[in-house]
Amino acid sequence: MPPELLRRMTVPPQAGRRRRGLVLAGVAATGLVIGVTAVVVERASGPEPAVTPQPAVTVRPTPRIEGSRVVEEVAPPLEQALPAVVAEVPRKVPGGRAFTPKLFIDARTMLGYVSKQGYDPAPELWAYRLDLRTFRRLATLDSPIAPVNSPAVGEGVIAWFKYVKRDIHIMTIPVTGGTPRTVVSFPAERDVDKVNGDSIHGVDLAIGDGKIFWSSTKSGGVHQVPVRGGEPSSVPGTEKLRLFRWPWAGRANDRWVGMRELLNLSTGARPDDPPQALCDVTWCLTGNRAIRRDGSRVVDLPGNHPRSLVADRFVTISQVDKQGRKAEAVFDLETSRAGRLWITDLRKASPTLYVGTDTLHFKRGANWLVIHDSTAG
Repeated sequence: MPPELLRRMTVPPQAGRRRRGLVLAGVAATGLVIGVTAVVVERASGPEPAVTPQPAVTVRPTPRIEGSRVVEEVAPPLEQALPAVVAEVPRKVPGGRAFTPKLFIDARTMLGYVSKQGYDPAPELWAYRLDLRTFRRLATLDSPIAPVNSPAVGEGVIAWFKYVKRDIHIMTIPVTGGTPRTVVSFPAERDVDKVNGDSIHGVDLAIGDGKIFWSSTKSGGVHQVPVRGGEPSSVPGTEKLRLFRWPWAGRANDRWVGMRELLNLSTGARPDDPPQALCDVTWCLTGNRAIRRDGSRVVDLPGNHPRSLVADRFVTISQVDKQGRKAEAVFDLETSRAGRLWITDLRKASPTLYVGTDTLHFKRGANWLVIHDSTAG
């Protein structure tokens, strides 16, 4: 890959659905990988910014048993314990190219992309129907889209952003597929660095109430434009806030990769923030417990080191049983059940778990296993 096309990401995004995973700061040391967005480094000598993902780095240290909570036995397999939240998606589309899942268009349709590794001038968006077990190509994009730049879905369209020279263009297609169109464009925020190359900041996206919303990953502040296009405008009272998931925006927490001071863009509601907790909209994590934001329920998690709170429902944990077996698991706050992802074997590498705001997925054989809230959307 030419050096001028290399780009580095920092942290992600779905509204109508826009996404931001809630992952504790120490996640890199656990063997989990989170998606990242936002800052793209453009070399000063490069002809035009492009978005290209960097390889994910996973660190899997030896789990420590001392001081850890011990369970009677590790959780049963995921498909046995939580069959309703697991979807199997092929890892390849017809023709053999790799498919990477991103988010659900609806409860039965998975949106993802097909792209060459590294720089691809014409990646494609594809959809997979779980019930029909069929793929459908939705669009060919006229410029690279980074896997970490999660698209947004809502109001019958799929939206994403791209760079054109020094501007950001927000693009859409119908959820059924079609030719991409530009809804709005505006200058990208930049950090000028004449020695190492400028940093170009992206946006978080959300869709709802007939509008597309975006916020700068650098300075925040929520803006909006009608889905069909028109004059953009700022949303009052959202200075320095960033989009979380529709209809929520918030302020980045200093301690966690999460949001605080949530604002409902549709109703104006501002829920309280429990102290010392990592929160989604309804649930929060603190220590080895999950608590409802309003304090009405406390759940003692059957494991250690809760790292991610996904879809306001799923918590990733580590488990150790009385026989000394170690496992990675997901605890479902809605059903109070835990499902095992895999047994930890120190003699071989564990799968990589990709964590988003509303889904988790990992490879198993020829498929992706995707954990999601099948009742949403």
